[in-house]
Amino acid sequence: MLRGIFALFFRSLRGDARSVWVHLAWLFLLLVIYIALWFAQVQADYLGAPGRNFFRYVIYLNAIFVTLLGVSYFSSAISEEKEEDTLGLMTMAGISPLGILLGKSTTRLFQVFLLLALQYPFTLLAITLGGLKPDQISAAYLALLAYTILLANAGLFCSVVSRRNRDAASLTVLLLIGYIFTPLFALIAISFLPFQGGIDWQSVSPLLKPILAWVSKTSVFTQLYEVTETGYQLSFTPQLMTNFLGGIGFFLLSWWLFPLVSHEPATDATTRVMVPLKTSSRRWFGAGRAWSDSLAWKDFHFVAGGWYGIVIRFGLYAGLYVLTILVSYPWWNSRFTELNWKDVTYGYQIFLPPLFAVDCALCASRLFQEEIRHQTLGALLMLPQSVAKVCYSKIIGCVVGLVPGMIALFIAFCVLSRDVGVIATDNLNIAFACWYVANLFLLIHLSLLFSLYLRWGAFAMAIAVIFGFMFVSVFCAEQLMIRWRGSMHPSEVLGFLTYPIIIACVGCHVVLLLRIPALGEK
Repeated sequence: MLRGIFALFFRSLRGDARSVWVHLAWLFLLLVIYIALWFAQVQADYLGAPGRNFFRYVIYLNAIFVTLLGVSYFSSAISEEKEEDTLGLMTMAGISPLGILLGKSTTRLFQVFLLLALQYPFTLLAITLGGLKPDQISAAYLALLAYTILLANAGLFCSVVSRRNRDAASLTVLLLIGYIFTPLFALIAISFLPFQGGIDWQSVSPLLKPILAWVSKTSVFTQLYEVTETGYQLSFTPQLMTNFLGGIGFFLLSWWLFPLVSHEPATDATTRVMVPLKTSSRRWFGAGRAWSDSLAWKDFHFVAGGWYGIVIRFGLYAGLYVLTILVSYPWWNSRFTELNWKDVTYGYQIFLPPLFAVDCALCASRLFQEEIRHQTLGALLMLPQSVAKVCYSKIIGCVVGLVPGMIALFIAFCVLSRDVGVIATDNLNIAFACWYVANLFLLIHLSLLFSLYLRWGAFAMAIAVIFGFMFVSVFCAEQLMIRWRGSMHPSEVLGFLTYPIIIACVGCHVVLLLRIPALGEK
């Protein structure tokens, strides 16, 4: 019985062990440790506790990397088999639902565990550098392992209940938003509710404050900050408890739901999109007739989400603005006129660009996935059009679906800023805008390029690379301004760092135009 359960598990492990990209991921994480060690060594001249700074760089980058893996790597465990209609073949081969779940999901979790275990001996250098104890390093990795278990099984659950990878990734993002913001709201409630009309906690509920304090400590990012503080003692925290139990609960729920939803192929969902319905909602959100540029029409509806995706994006960006208002609202004062709209605009401008960048990267990583998965890229390139024309047509279809984000950026940085008097057009802001746009284009190119080489995790790898690139750029700008104080303006430093990004974008563009015909010939 156990041999049948673990058959797919060991097969997936052997396949990953032979994969070049898994070893490159290990090398990338080791490179992250080396860069973080270099940062800590440079900052040791003017900052104390270099070991703690070094370990914080490493552990936070790992947390961000695992979070990105949850969106693209963990969430496609079962949905990719549904898209290829191979779950029935696995069942006919005698593999039990538990064996399929272990083979498709737990192997991915095991690979991430290996990546984290590979780093552990090198992070012990933080003890030698000073600022940390061995218990703190162990506690940080325990928190990260618990978070990885939760995220892997949450992605498995989303993959089981979804028919397509896109739906599973979207549902995983929603769960991640709830996981991140629920402790934040609890922390805000602890800070603001005592000032609400002078209400005493005892008069409200003697258990309310301890419950909110317990919920506020369930986030891995809060736990990692507390772990790396001086004087921390190793203990079983709310974050460890909730993440371990949540991961087990998601796995058991996926095991229970698997026989109920495993025989729903994704082709039915795709067929329903193509069949014209007579309802009013179908007339509004349906694919309709093809445009004169059929490739742009196809990718607008089946990659960017079509008109339904545009409505969802408008709601998402508007909801982000409402959320910024709620966070900035002075709850201790009952007069709404006391809301500082400058803080709201600043907060919206901080969170909107990363959200738009993630949306662009997700669309770019899915641009050629369907053609590669169904082996139709060769037929697509046989059209009487150049490779560049095919690529640009598909990109245009995605750009049309991303119009809500562009409108939101225009409103945030041109309309709202001007209304509240916080707009600035000096050289520093212009240089920063150019630097951000260059990084955005590089992120889109990397997402598209990695999707041509990687079967899973292209989005996560692109985000990780661009995040590291931006981190290195900011650090280099800081060092240049410290060493050449007074001789270089910050806008000149940012302009100097923008040129390598533009060169990297051009290089990725050339590689893309060469790689796509090579894939079509296979």
